Amino acid sequence: MHINRQLLHHSRTLHIYLTMLGLFVMLLFGFTGFTVNHEDWFRATTPSVAEFTGQTPVSLVARKDALHIVEHLRNTWHITGAMTGFEELDDKFSVGFKDPSHLWEVEVDKPGGVTRVHAEAFNFFALVNNLHRGRYAGPGWRWVIDLSALFIALACATGLVLFLALPRRRKFGLIAFAVGTLGTVAIYLALVPGPDAPVAPPTAVASP
Repeated sequence: MHINRQLLHHSRTLHIYLTMLGLFVMLLFGFTGFTVNHEDWFRATTPSVAEFTGQTPVSLVARKDALHIVEHLRNTWHITGAMTGFEELDDKFSVGFKDPSHLWEVEVDKPGGVTRVHAEAFNFFALVNNLHRGRYAGPGWRWVIDLSALFIALACATGLVLFLALPRRRKFGLIAFAVGTLGTVAIYLALVPGPDAPVAPPTAVASP
């Protein structure tokens, strides 16, 4: 198989610089691919929980000033996550915040402004796992994920072009590629439950 010299040159340049440009995120997503699959090993779902009580200015509560209530909560409790909800109930405001490693649930009573904060802090592995998923990380991080996927795809494509230019190794490399591809498909077909897989009945629990 003859590879055009110009294509080979551009593929080599793209492969080198795209790989180096995206090396950190490739390593990050490779590492977190393992930690996401074994969250219980790394205690990524077990938060450190804290409860706090404070006061929100009565003037803000009386005016139902959502913007300044949220600003006050962020400044007072050092909340950095994105707001996930602001709900006004009969006797209180309920506000939620999340970032990749924290969760805050806040209740502000009417009309006195008594404020109760439930805070959960997760470890480093929870942080990187949520970055892997793009969860609670904002639109900027989703761009990082999209660009990382593009870098990985281009690095694979240019790497394949470079490999095909090596006649002595081409045959065994293509065999290895075929084995890896067919092996992955076979594992999926044989071991991954499909939509028609039988569902085990729930275990009966004896009444006390």
